[in-house]
Amino acid sequence: MRLWKSWILARKELAILRNGGARGIAMIVLPLALGVGLPLLIEYLIIKKSATEELLSSLLGAFPFFFIILSALIPLYISSYSIVGEKTEKSLEPLLATPTSDGEILVGKYIGAFLPAIASVYLGLTVYMLLIDLLTDSSFGYLYYPNWTIAIVYLLGTPLASIYGASTGVFVSSKVNSVQGAYQIGVFSLLPLIVIYVLGEIGIVSLGSDTNLLIISGALLVAVVLMYFLSRVTFSRERILTQWK
Repeated sequence: MRLWKSWILARKELAILRNGGARGIAMIVLPLALGVGLPLLIEYLIIKKSATEELLSSLLGAFPFFFIILSALIPLYISSYSIVGEKTEKSLEPLLATPTSDGEILVGKYIGAFLPAIASVYLGLTVYMLLIDLLTDSSFGYLYYPNWTIAIVYLLGTPLASIYGASTGVFVSSKVNSVQGAYQIGVFSLLPLIVIYVLGEIGIVSLGSDTNLLIISGALLVAVVLMYFLSRVTFSRERILTQWK
């Protein structure tokens, strides 16, 4: 595989995203809103509800999982456009006519969705940690972060979820005939993460457990590998060029 060809394609994807208006704004606003909103909720519980340190610790253990879900959602949204969007705008045919392999095209599309998504999620996650530390330091006299939980989320959970979202979005985008359809179908791929979060909320799964987060990260890695090979096997440039309307 010639990664430099994938990088050229990724740069084109990033340029499209910069001119994407609402897509680019949503990519920045969502993580920042989460990074500010969750600490505001904690502050409200401390000041207005006199929440116990035990309750806050439970919430703070589960909150970073929101960023894992968001890490899958944002690249999914971006990459849902990647194939069918270019087909709609008549820019896909010249790409598929070049001597670029299917694998190089897929990797280029992944990178184009992964890089901006993970950068924006890291920004939101950093803001979240700083604000939470300000709250716990002023209320309880210690800094809650960093800890091993947030390290796993930072280094494994969010990047793997981002690659998962990007690969799923590209896969779905190569199978449908509209961007809207790609996004609507792709959202179903987030159901496993949402189910895990619900299980955490009702006390069946501890989202603050380092072991559980490592298992979830391992499952995401397996899903990424499977999605890549599934995309390679089913990607058909001939069908896209000749049968899509």
